[in-house]
Amino acid sequence: MKELLRKDIKIEETWDLTSIFKNDEEFYNEFQNVEKELKNIKKYQNKLKNSAKDLLLVLRASEDFDNKLETLYVYSHLKNDQDTTEAKYIKMHQKAYDLYVKASSEWSFLQPEIMALDENILNSYINQEEGLKKYKFFFEKLNTKRPYTLDKETEKIITLASGALSSSSETFSALNNTDVKFDPVKNKDGEILPLNFATYGKYMESKDRVLRKNTFKSMYKFYKEHINTLASTLSGNLKANKYYSDTHKYKSTRQNAMSNNYIPEEVYDNLIDTVNKNLHVLHKYHELQKKVFGEKELRLYDRSVSMVDSEPLEFDFETAKNMVIEAVKCMGEDYVENLKKAFEERWIDIRPNKGKRSGAYSSGGYNTKPYILLNYDDTLNSVHTLIHELGHSMHSYYTRKNQDKTYGSYSIFVAEVASTCNEALLSDYLYKKYKKENNKNAMLTILNHELSSYVGTLFRQVMFSEFEYKINTMLAKGEVLTAEYLNKLYYDLVKKYHGNALTYDDEIMYEWSRVPHFYYNYYVYQYATGFSAARALSSLILENKENAKKYIEEFLSKGNSNYPIEILKNAGVDMRGQEAITRAIREFDKKIDEFEKLYFEK
Repeated sequence: MKELLRKDIKIEETWDLTSIFKNDEEFYNEFQNVEKELKNIKKYQNKLKNSAKDLLLVLRASEDFDNKLETLYVYSHLKNDQDTTEAKYIKMHQKAYDLYVKASSEWSFLQPEIMALDENILNSYINQEEGLKKYKFFFEKLNTKRPYTLDKETEKIITLASGALSSSSETFSALNNTDVKFDPVKNKDGEILPLNFATYGKYMESKDRVLRKNTFKSMYKFYKEHINTLASTLSGNLKANKYYSDTHKYKSTRQNAMSNNYIPEEVYDNLIDTVNKNLHVLHKYHELQKKVFGEKELRLYDRSVSMVDSEPLEFDFETAKNMVIEAVKCMGEDYVENLKKAFEERWIDIRPNKGKRSGAYSSGGYNTKPYILLNYDDTLNSVHTLIHELGHSMHSYYTRKNQDKTYGSYSIFVAEVASTCNEALLSDYLYKKYKKENNKNAMLTILNHELSSYVGTLFRQVMFSEFEYKINTMLAKGEVLTAEYLNKLYYDLVKKYHGNALTYDDEIMYEWSRVPHFYYNYYVYQYATGFSAARALSSLILENKENAKKYIEEFLSKGNSNYPIEILKNAGVDMRGQEAITRAIREFDKKIDEFEKLYFEK
């Protein structure tokens, strides 16, 4: 399988970034204009305390500048990610990042100055100036940060340090994206195949056990060789997070991270506790795998292969596009027509190419389209990735359409809900389609994918969350996070979560070192909470169109105009309790039984 160069990709299969800037020259012209505007920021210091009118003036100036800066950054990072080996875009992205850091430093006075205003004065300003009324909830959230906000000079120093403090994360990213190189692998016929991030998932789903084993061994050979470096980069990143939380007087990095989304810490503890109490269901799933495969040993590199004894389902991109559109028709005509824009206006960069960033994401700014990076490879997983990222992009689209800049983004806590909800709708559509066609193998394939989703998005992410909490706790105690410690901790967690059905290969102890989400500071738990909420919401949507309308109006369109917990509750799911998590696990248990019955029926 030859790895294509960027220039060899069909233009219709790439994203169209000309809606941001027509060309690089236009980018640099705007860059110079924004760079000049940096000098004007100082004039807003000590101004907002003068009057309600001045406060509104400064807030509007800040939002206007942020829009311009964000647009520059989005363009540069999309250009860089489409080919991380192209020097001019590496330079462009670095310049945009440096400008972002400088601007953040210059604007760092804003929050401390607002905090310096007495709450009574702030409330009187809101009553005096009509334009400030929209900021009422914004001010309410800021007030919760008062105990953790420092004076403006200290905040500026901390912001200036962010570039240096991000070096560990940047080093990991460079190693994991640009410098990574895996040994080629052999399949059962002795054919030598290239291994990269784009082919890894496909090989691990192959029915060829020799190929899966060799892929597994080759992948972790690279990380083992760099394990001490990767332990250092992870430790350095966690220390940077601890620095931020310590200087702002939080009890821990977790409290700091979760308070950013106004989520109580007990949500995290409750998630881990609930899943740990139900690990027997995951163990039951692996026992089913072992029974279906008929192997004496179920190995770690066997977990991703389909339990269906047929070739994996494959879909070209045009077929995938049509299936996605059919799957979301239950959302209503408005949603479908807006989703089609992603294909018609080329929001999506579809194919893998040499140097392209691995994985997939949805990204954009308030004034740009919600672009999608894919590495589409014709598998069922890729179809799910497509509809997943479209879920993100539609969440962004409706938020920006219905909210102004102040509330024109959404909390990380709910970021995975729309995407995972879309995946659930796709599975429901495909299962019903194949059931109608009396296609047992396809039905089993969809069920198999559903079961894998529960494992990967609920149980696996909770395991990651437990690992993340433990290493942060050890760091807070002054312990050194050596490669040996990280390897053992991760290996023990893998065995606890997956149970006795598996035979464990030592290479799995290095898996932590390739997970980018450990650099995101308490992000991964939200995959599991988001998955649980999404499953509940998708059930409501499939019940009737009124619930779909409510979902669009009360969830997709709300952005940051309310607390994320409240937005979910208003859409129909209360995440304060255990019900959504336990319900998801019960559904997983039920689908295990459903698969077993269908598979072994005569």
